[in-house]
Amino acid sequence: MNLAQAVFTRMICVAFTALRISTIELGDHVAVTGLGLVGNFAAQLAALQGGRVIGLDLSPRRVELARECGIAYALVIDPAAIKADVAAITRGAGVTTLIEATGNPRALPPALPLVGRFGEVILLGTPRGAYETDLTEVLRHVHLDGLGNVTFKGAHEWRYPVPRNAFVKHSIRRNAELALRLIRSDSHTLKPEQAEEAYQGLKHKKDEYIGVVFDWTDV
Repeated sequence: MNLAQAVFTRMICVAFTALRISTIELGDHVAVTGLGLVGNFAAQLAALQGGRVIGLDLSPRRVELARECGIAYALVIDPAAIKADVAAITRGAGVTTLIEATGNPRALPPALPLVGRFGEVILLGTPRGAYETDLTEVLRHVHLDGLGNVTFKGAHEWRYPVPRNAFVKHSIRRNAELALRLIRSDSHTLKPEQAEEAYQGLKHKKDEYIGVVFDWTDV
């Protein structure tokens, strides 16, 4: 492993939290909405944990990258067909775990119908931005509509201690050590003076900029 790969350990640690708090077991169907850097890592980790992962994104390029990373069921989201597509993969049962990795609150309500009875929804991406909706419809699905009985879980990384702790199984350091054993990543490598280019690329060219590494060797 080279240092350009090692820096991505930081983002894997973010993704790790979703797996640590999940109930994913061998053979469970897991959907990951948002296949950016963190979502892609979460999908790969869910597969390593035994999940049958369905990666979902609006970007064909990110879906293609997920497939290259071993996510067999990586789909471009078509609002009119996604529920039927997931039902076909899960034989009508829905997913056991939904990992929401976009952080866009608008992405969650349309994804709730993909979750099966007694399933779990893990909020990995930090919700941001204003969004007005009828919360009652969201809560009805969680509590009542047809399948229901869905559990919501917050997966903020800092729920775990940073150093190893004799009284807590998981820690950020332990996650990082595991990530270093697993990681392999492609990225843009830029000079520090190209920070603005990196920012604009990550914000506006999400099909091209998945991750960025700054090369400080000549500074």
